[in-house]
Amino acid sequence: MKKDKLVILIFFLLCGTASAKAGGFFQQSLPVTGTVTDNKGNPLAGVSVSVHGESGAAITGADGVYHIAVSNAKAVLEFSYIDFTTVTETVGNRARINVQLKPSTAKDLDEVVVIGYGTVKKRDLTGAISTVKAADIVRSPTGNAMEAIQGMVPGADITRTSGKANAGVNVLIRGTHTISGSTNPLYIIDGIQGSDPSSLNENDIESIEVLKDASSTAIYGSQGANGVVIITTKKGASGKTKVTYSGYYGVDGWAQYPQPLTGQAYINLRRQAYRTTGLWASPADDSKIFSSAEWAAIQNNQWVNWTHLLLNNGIRENHSISVSGGNEKTKAFFSAGYYKDNGMMKFNNDQQFNALLNLEHSVNNWLKAGMQGRFVYSTANTRQSDPSTRATTVTPLGVPYDSLGNINVYPLVAGTISPLADDRGPLIATNNTIASTTTFSGHVDVEPIKGLTFRTVFGANITNTRQGQYFDSSSIEEVNTHLSYAGENTENIRFYNWDNILTYNKQVGDHAFNLTALTSYTHKNDEVFDGSGTNLVFSSQLFYNLLGTNATNRYLYSNYIRTDNMSYAGRINYSYKGRYLVTLTERQDGASILSVGHKWATFPSAAAGWRISDEKFMQKAAWVSNLKLRLSYGVAGNSGIPAYGTQSTLTTQAMGFENTAAPAYIFNSTIGNAALSWELSKTTNLGVDYGFFKNRLVGSVDVYNVNTSDILLLRSLPPNLGVTATYQNVGSSQNRGIELSLTSQNVVSKNFQWTSTLNFMSNRERITGLINGTNIIDASSPETASLLLGHPIHSFYNYVKQGIWQSADSAKAITQTFGGTPFAPGYIKLKDINGDGKISPDSDRVYIGSAVPKWSAGFANTFTYKNFDLYIYVLARWGQMIQDAIAGEYNPSGQGNNSPAYFNYWTPENPTNDYPRPKQNANLASYPGYTTLQYLDGSYVKLKTLSLGYSFSPALLKRMTIDHLRVYATCNNILVFNRSHLIKDYDPERGGSTDAPLTRQLVFGLNVGF
Repeated sequence: MKKDKLVILIFFLLCGTASAKAGGFFQQSLPVTGTVTDNKGNPLAGVSVSVHGESGAAITGADGVYHIAVSNAKAVLEFSYIDFTTVTETVGNRARINVQLKPSTAKDLDEVVVIGYGTVKKRDLTGAISTVKAADIVRSPTGNAMEAIQGMVPGADITRTSGKANAGVNVLIRGTHTISGSTNPLYIIDGIQGSDPSSLNENDIESIEVLKDASSTAIYGSQGANGVVIITTKKGASGKTKVTYSGYYGVDGWAQYPQPLTGQAYINLRRQAYRTTGLWASPADDSKIFSSAEWAAIQNNQWVNWTHLLLNNGIRENHSISVSGGNEKTKAFFSAGYYKDNGMMKFNNDQQFNALLNLEHSVNNWLKAGMQGRFVYSTANTRQSDPSTRATTVTPLGVPYDSLGNINVYPLVAGTISPLADDRGPLIATNNTIASTTTFSGHVDVEPIKGLTFRTVFGANITNTRQGQYFDSSSIEEVNTHLSYAGENTENIRFYNWDNILTYNKQVGDHAFNLTALTSYTHKNDEVFDGSGTNLVFSSQLFYNLLGTNATNRYLYSNYIRTDNMSYAGRINYSYKGRYLVTLTERQDGASILSVGHKWATFPSAAAGWRISDEKFMQKAAWVSNLKLRLSYGVAGNSGIPAYGTQSTLTTQAMGFENTAAPAYIFNSTIGNAALSWELSKTTNLGVDYGFFKNRLVGSVDVYNVNTSDILLLRSLPPNLGVTATYQNVGSSQNRGIELSLTSQNVVSKNFQWTSTLNFMSNRERITGLINGTNIIDASSPETASLLLGHPIHSFYNYVKQGIWQSADSAKAITQTFGGTPFAPGYIKLKDINGDGKISPDSDRVYIGSAVPKWSAGFANTFTYKNFDLYIYVLARWGQMIQDAIAGEYNPSGQGNNSPAYFNYWTPENPTNDYPRPKQNANLASYPGYTTLQYLDGSYVKLKTLSLGYSFSPALLKRMTIDHLRVYATCNNILVFNRSHLIKDYDPERGGSTDAPLTRQLVFGLNVGF
């Protein structure tokens, strides 16, 4: 009773008590009740009971009982529940209708899929759309919904950006189509753009739909050029008030990171380096090859594994509570959550508070209104510097702590700062970010006549971020300047979205029509302020008093950016006998960031579907449960440049006339180009949806081709022009691929079930045209930023490493030169592309690989035995190359800096092909082709998630008035198997960076509902 009163009070405060009944024009409603059970007679809670062709639904309670009102005796009730076959019943003169649902061996084809500005039954879908449901989203304890669905969506390449506590993910759908523009998909959360999915509480999400082909994304025009991700949060339902709690607590750590050389291995590298120059012959020479401080530390056995001291295990926890309920008129869902992630290093943590309120109210049979309010507050502390790289490379000798346990800033000699220096406290190094996001949307639905609906939706997303930094003069960040630094950056983003949608549904015999027309307007303001200075008087003030910094070095910056987009769109969905399906869409977009005459573009698409399994000639093929062929073609666009990219703007610069300061105005280094036009991507998609053996085996296959033209690029200009770059439409590209999803009910018995799901994707990306018909070699970063015809956009251009020159090949080695110097045994062996005996950057650098994987896959197995459930998920990403910064940390001299312990370097007695011969006073850059060491095969297979749970029996819980109770233990990011032996103790999903490696998680959780 207390819970019921609480919910009623919430409804009263938030939406009032107005719920007037309709009269006159509308008929008197008829009440219907009943009980829904499974095939064993057990009551089913949470079954959706709706009236066919009408809005609104009822939900069965814990006893399986529902209550609903219908307009007349001809009304048809639909009973739907996940993993059960949907049942329909005509009301007639019955006031009580009891229904028994039978388990479905696959997702019901009548399941509703969310598409752009509407929904459609899965059986009527003509586009390439993948759906991930709530049960799969919450399996991984990640704190980020998009990371949680990694490998679950064919066509979506999802990787985590860092192991830091507040790190995000990269999401790439069907390859890269742009160079200068964003590659992120468009995120729509409950119909509103402009939200960050990482701020969502995973427990609040009902489903995630990923729209991939042009037929699906065309309704969003240019905004959907990189794919669309539609996230639907949970809504309230009529019936018993439900209270649920979901939470977990566990360890975040066990980072995979290479250990540094220590002890004898460190000594051996120094010996070999001096041996090469003839200055070491035996251990008797050891005291000559080390400095006095190093030798004293070695004699005192003062070895330090800095990585071991720096990286520790942290804590990860998540708690969420929700209340859901309502009646036939008003429904509400409210949740509040807390997420915390203490990272593997001190002062690296992230915590987030969030709240969500969804309200739906039916004023009468033709007018409904609803709103959503979401608030997220987060605070994150991160390490600005990169202590993990320093821990691997700094001399492993010295005394890390003094006699009182305090950190020694210089553990061996002055000038070599400890990797632990920033661990002394926030007054030494602080990088704190506070962010708050408020999202509100309200909608009104009007249905003046049957089948015609008008919806107006207004949404606002307001984000405020403040980043404050303070670094003491003795911090790692200021090790070179020895000046304290204080700075603060604030950003205020205001995003508004107003959509007006007119939908008309009409059934004429065997012909069904769904017409959608809409207007969409988005507006974004972005205000930035940045201030900083050095030599703050009091370190205790951190970044809160920038006037306390040195006035001569003080820096101020502010900026304002505004963008607007206006769109008009229409869509026709046609179905004949539910067998032949056609979808036609056209959208016109106008973008403020482009110049007059180029602002508007039209994006059409067409799709057709054929449900082959419904044809009479398929009736004899009883083993075919479902077979549908889909074909689509469409055009998407991308404006591809930042705001004001078409304009030449001015910036201020300080000048002086003798002792008098004066401002000056100069053009920005990037000049405008008013002739810029849209990037256009034309996509063809052929797909097959299938179900065999009474849907024991279900899935889909899609093949696609995307041709992108007028790709935008920020191009360098000759320095004598006085400016450095401008945006141009420079070329074209192609993405071709195949996507496969397969779900198999391997075993279905009374006590044991085993289900397997495989998702596979392979994308081939290549540049098909450039502005001058030749490669564009980037002079500042030729290896990673060059554009190569016939290869992916993110390709690597370098020499080809063939191993290490061996002693047996010494005669051949001296016939090849680099810069006039011949090679010798122990040097990196580079391929002579043109065979002239001279390794040169103009003739012998070629395409060596790409960051694009040849294929990726996710393989999940779910086992259920009585009340136990086991989930095993494996992820693979294969054929990509990474730029492994760790491999570039090899120090061939063995002096000054350290190296990872697993490096296998060449000596006459160890003829390896991994790393070149050590040499006294040499640095890695002195070896011809040294950068080739960093480009490695990044293929891996990962045991991503392992979860074991137990659900208590309903009979036991009934006595405790608990609806459901499940306890579980989950391990995440468990094991990685690398294809390359040159990648060791490292998770290559990170991409090769030495900063913030990925961690593992072990959590224990609880789900309970009342």
